[in-house]
Amino acid sequence: MKRLFGRFLLLLLLSELLLVLLSWLLSATQTEGVRTLLSSEGIRWFIGQFTQMLLKPQLIWLLLIAMAGGCVWHSCLFRPSQASFHRKFALRLSAVIFALQILVVVLLVSTPQAVLLSATGSLWPSPFSRALVPLAALITINTSVCYGLLSRTFTSVTDIYESIRYGLSQSLPFLVLYFFLVIIYESLCYIFA
Repeated sequence: MKRLFGRFLLLLLLSELLLVLLSWLLSATQTEGVRTLLSSEGIRWFIGQFTQMLLKPQLIWLLLIAMAGGCVWHSCLFRPSQASFHRKFALRLSAVIFALQILVVVLLVSTPQAVLLSATGSLWPSPFSRALVPLAALITINTSVCYGLLSRTFTSVTDIYESIRYGLSQSLPFLVLYFFLVIIYESLCYIFA
């Protein structure tokens, strides 16, 4: 799998290099509406906007989903190894906590003059729609941490931290993929804007 992922990243890197050369060739033929990344303006844009290119909500979503995945995995929420009374109680109480969190979110969007609706009262776009992925990740983290603590899968704050760290470490290949895809996308937008 690592070898396949490495080849895919190499393909993305070569695609970016071909895109740079293509932009240069198209600008040399004076194609209208095409800018080159090899000009002084293009180099200034790429270097100056590099951080801004990567700062997208999707990056935060990826990190939050990874953290939630690590918490779910290490808490053993979906793979209870023992059907003891203790684990059944932890699962039931975690389900109640999950339902309460969902209820709070529903109340924040469904009541009159709800806090998470837009100024016009619509659901899309609104603060709720912009925070849907972070809310889902937070609810998942809360539920799995509660289950982990109640089932004694997590016995300390260090265990919770380790579960979050594990999720982030497992997401590293996706972060690298994200970086390359965003750079290619932003380069395309610059060239043909």
